[in-house]
Amino acid sequence: MILVTGATGLVGAHLIYELCSRGQRVRATRRSNSNTGFVKWVFKLYTDNALELFELIEWVDAEVLDYQSLAEVTKGVSTVFHTAATVSFSPSQNQNILATNVRGTANVVDACIENGVKTLCHVSSIAALGDKNDKGVIDENCKWQKSKGQSAYARSKFLGENEVWRGYEQGLRTIVVNPSVILGPGRWYSGSGLLFSMVSKGMPFYTSGVTGYVDVRDVAKAMVFLTLDTEINGQRFILNSENLSFKELFSLIAEVSHKKKPFIRIPEALIHILYPLIFIVTMGKISKANLKSAFTKSYYSSDKIKALGFTVTPIAQTIQHMAKARTQS
Repeated sequence: MILVTGATGLVGAHLIYELCSRGQRVRATRRSNSNTGFVKWVFKLYTDNALELFELIEWVDAEVLDYQSLAEVTKGVSTVFHTAATVSFSPSQNQNILATNVRGTANVVDACIENGVKTLCHVSSIAALGDKNDKGVIDENCKWQKSKGQSAYARSKFLGENEVWRGYEQGLRTIVVNPSVILGPGRWYSGSGLLFSMVSKGMPFYTSGVTGYVDVRDVAKAMVFLTLDTEINGQRFILNSENLSFKELFSLIAEVSHKKKPFIRIPEALIHILYPLIFIVTMGKISKANLKSAFTKSYYSSDKIKALGFTVTPIAQTIQHMAKARTQS
């Protein structure tokens, strides 16, 4: 039996589809008030027998901050895919982010150990990685460095990873994936879905930053590949398709949306001047550290997983897939 936490999220839904398509028995966690409609929608994107596959899922109510619920749902489970996390750019959510992503992950690890789970695959983030190496690239060997201004989310993913490595030291087979910015269909009003929605309506502005992007389908496939098709243990893998500037990404979205490509670059100095106004307008939901990331140029290497024969989807194809899915929403 395989358990997936955070099953109703973007990664969780695609991961469950990948597992069910392989004929795996899946137990999936959800909050008591969660709606599984998004998962059904994702299944329908990829197969004509969506409802038949969906019926194979054993849904269970559990919260990562409720240890007893995790201890119960991990009974009889051989493998856990831990995708549940809180992602937010709002400083007001800092405590919730740290609680869910650190204490919640610690609970998952402890429940796995208590019930003899053999394998844990944990979804971390590129935010948990260190600064670029002497080649100007960030890879799995770039260790975390404490520095002023890092977001609560970045700290939470680093500390959450530490809990996973604790499990590894206690004999739990562990695999950690560090996806770059995950792009995928649905959730149009949060995360990368919100970004797609904004740009697809026509946005003339862009910033000078560069970062990595990966297709959610590749994230799901990589997790299943590393966990079920290899005997890898105690390693982390960056999942990244391409490093693109914001102008390049926005241009791809604008092209499939038949909108004008961005043509007005926002200088970083202007953000510092306007931040007090931005803080008021967003009601404190965007921190200065988050805004600075829009001007940071970071390049990520996924050579480690590619060396195992794993291939990734070009981001242009991902954007086309998202546009097609949105017309079906």
